[in-house]
This record gives sequence, C-alpha cells and structure tokens, in this order.
Amino acid sequence: MYWQAFRAAPEALIVLDAAGVVRLASSAAETLFQRTTADLVGRRVADLFAGEPAFSTEEPVSAAARLPGGRELPVDVRARTLEGDPSGLLVLAVDDQSNPARSRASLEQRIARLTLSGREQGELLGDLIITQERERARIAAGVHDDSLQVITAATLRLQHLRRRLRDPADLEILERLEASLVQAAARLRRLIFDFRPPRLTEEGLAAATRDLLDDLADDHSLEVLVEERLTAEPALPTRLLIFRMLQEAVANVGKHAGADRCTVILGEQDGGYLIRVVDDGIGAENLHTDPGHLGLLLMRERAELAGGWFQISSVPGSGTTVTFWVPRGADLESKGASP
Repeated sequence: MYWQAFRAAPEALIVLDAAGVVRLASSAAETLFQRTTADLVGRRVADLFAGEPAFSTEEPVSAAARLPGGRELPVDVRARTLEGDPSGLLVLAVDDQSNPARSRASLEQRIARLTLSGREQGELLGDLIITQERERARIAAGVHDDSLQVITAATLRLQHLRRRLRDPADLEILERLEASLVQAAARLRRLIFDFRPPRLTEEGLAAATRDLLDDLADDHSLEVLVEERLTAEPALPTRLLIFRMLQEAVANVGKHAGADRCTVILGEQDGGYLIRVVDDGIGAENLHTDPGHLGLLLMRERAELAGGWFQISSVPGSGTTVTFWVPRGADLESKGASP
C-alpha cells in the first residue's frame, strides 16, 4: 500500500540511503529527471544534482537537477528524515522552480504522509478500520448473493436426484452430500451474521448482542448475560460501531480469558452509550499497553474516531472489564467507512 502511494505521489520524491545512493523513486521523479526508475535507483545523489548541494531538513535548497544530454533544471529540494529509522534514509522532494503551483505547506504534508514511520498510529489504525468495514460489507454481500444461492440450487438438484435413486448405497451417499451442504450453508449464514447480523438491523443492539453471547456460550461452555439499560435504540451507524467493538471484546473473552461467566451491560451516560464487557477469567497485566493486542488498539481507535473513549482493566486472577463510551449519532461515515 505504501509503495503504491509513494509511486503515485504528485511530487518528485527520491529516497537516499546513508551513503547517498538512490533506493526509491516516485513516478513524478522519473518525469522530472527524465529517467526510468531502473536508471535512477543505484545512482549517487551527486549524479542527479549539479554542484553537490547540501540539502537541509529546515529550509528548501535551490539546486540544479541534471538531466540527460547535459541539461540542467532549476529545482527546490526539501529533505526529510524518517523518524525512528536507524538506517539513515532520507526523503528528497524535488520541486521544479518553473511550476509555482505547489505550495510549500502542501509539499510538507504529502512528504509526511508518505513516510511510514512518520505517520500517526491513529491514521494507520483508522485506515485499517475503514478497510475492514468495506471488506466485511463486500464479503457479506457476495456470500448472500452468490455462495448461498449456489448451495441452495445444489440442494434442490440433489432432492430431484433422490427421486430417481433406488439403490440404498447411492441414497446413503446422497444423504451425506445433503448433510454437507446443509452444514456449509449454516456456516455461511453464521459468517454473514458476523459481518452484518440481520437482527442488528431488524431487532436492535440487544438482540444481536444476545446472539453474539449465545455463540460464545456454545463455543466455550460458559454462562452469559446481557443487561439492557437502554431507553432508546441507537441509530444504525452507532449500533454497528458498538457491535463491532462488542465482537472484538467477546472474541477476546473466548480466546484468552478462560472465564466461566461473561456479562455485557448496554447502558447510557452523558449523552451517549456506555458499554461494559465483564468476565471472571484469568485476567492479565498491562493489556492496554501490550503492542501485540491489535484488537484492543482497534477498539480504542474505533471509539476515539467516533468521539468517544475506551478503557480496559484487568488483574491476574480477577478477570477483565472492557468499558467504552460513544456519543449518540456516532459512526465512521465521516471517515469514509461503508457500514
């Protein structure tokens, strides 16, 4: 994703290693220097600029880009280091002085977006959340409109075939095939529920949450309870946002908690919705700071993107409580998500 964004950048960008050798070049750099990427990569920076200018990370430096045939092009060059990168990579943004349309502010913003280590964690996680929602919607629609329809058609054909068979062995094989198709259809319907539960739309958050906990109880043999304290049903985008966070929290209970009981409390507070997921499992230390828990990071980011907050408390041997609050009318639509 970052390589594609780098290549497509409107600026002429080149990345130098600590020895001053070109390692990456954007498509715009190919145009400005009138060379292919294969011709740019591996060259020393002194081959591309006349006079070996000293590039600065503070202010643009005027220089002359060397073009094929000995021609020179006046350019402005701004340098940016990759924060936290010990390898000493340097990004150069080269701006044709004859094209005043690009402002310095815009140039700086785009360079920052293209440096992986310079991007904010929130932006990265926000992109991931939005991508997840789009992919879930796409898969759910595909499963419903295609895969389930094919299985239904195959089941009908097997029923027609059953009328023609007489041999017991053939009928036994047919029964096994029908059972396999029924099992496949059930799994696909559960997949659709995970991606876009029908009851969330038709009956509300509490009903969808009960289904979610029933699945947890069936899969992990524990006691579950939903305490609904809502005075009104959240709007559908808010419902979906809350449910996604509940899915992650409940999945963590099943995978990691070793609990005998899980309770979900759906409440209201301060003009929004306050949700708690409580288990009596083994607990853990420093869950909120453990970089390996991507699901926790995504829950926190979902809440904060929507203008809310997220907390987790866990003590070894005393279970875990996940609490989050989102305002009424919260969703990710303003970020480009498609629920």
